[in-house]
Amino acid sequence: MKKLSHLFVATALLAAGPAMAETYPQRPVTLIVPYAAGGPTDQHLRAVAEEAGKALGQPVVLDNRPGASGTNGAAALVRAAPDGYTLAVLPASVYREPFINKVAFDPARSFSYVVMLSDYTFGLAVKADAPWKTWKDFAADAARRPGKLNVGATGAVGTPRIVMDEAAEAAKIQLNMVPFKGDAEVTNAILGGHIDAAPLSGVAVPHIEAGKMRYLVMLTPQRVKRYPQVPTLRDEGVDAVIDSPYGIAGPAGMDPARVKTVHDAFLKALTSPAGLRVLEQLNQQANAMDPEQYRRYALATTAREKDRVARLRQRGLLD
Repeated sequence: MKKLSHLFVATALLAAGPAMAETYPQRPVTLIVPYAAGGPTDQHLRAVAEEAGKALGQPVVLDNRPGASGTNGAAALVRAAPDGYTLAVLPASVYREPFINKVAFDPARSFSYVVMLSDYTFGLAVKADAPWKTWKDFAADAARRPGKLNVGATGAVGTPRIVMDEAAEAAKIQLNMVPFKGDAEVTNAILGGHIDAAPLSGVAVPHIEAGKMRYLVMLTPQRVKRYPQVPTLRDEGVDAVIDSPYGIAGPAGMDPARVKTVHDAFLKALTSPAGLRVLEQLNQQANAMDPEQYRRYALATTAREKDRVARLRQRGLLD
């Protein structure tokens, strides 16, 4: 009888072994942020990752990889195992880059979409003592001095850069666009007087609050609650808007159960007091999507970006 009892226990342990081994996560999870430390994405994800780690029971470790128009995370996912231990932040440039340069990823096939998080709130920022008080002042100066006003933007062909090109064309002015690796670098360039203006998201907020910087105009569909006195470009007669949401994905082929585990942890983190606090600081809102909603968004956006790149090339705004 004792032998049978031991046999039963041993059999039960063997049966439970694989299930116990597959418990996820059992070690830290890496989250690739395709921007430099200190920028708005990095600030947001550091707060959210800390809260998500609590929900997962394992740390979420950020890995900053700036450059390549924000697509380094997407490229890394192609080479990563689909085990849920390597995730990446996908910005809007991921859906455009395949139509501009040769890349290793395909937005339709290369990723397991996990959770959409938020959307940047951009405005055209200048130093507080800049001579221009409004967009009309800025545009008039640019018209008088074609190509002389230096406007910084993250990425050579990132969304802010493209929208500023579109805005300049609509306003019939010529700007000198200067690419940077991340918003933190752009911000320092403005504060140091090395560039004249830049489309900046929430990284500008503390400098605006400190009286060192201000927005000339918002690059949003409507005026924002935090700065209701600042008009949008649309208010000024220029139909240009920066639509730039970002979310988290893993490599293609992730176990749906692990996708759900990560989704639930980051959704909880996004809407936690700490998560909402950093969004308020960055002048952003939560823009959550579940995996299926996120996948559908990605496919639709990829199709729109294909058409957009074709139009930009026709107008000579892309090489």
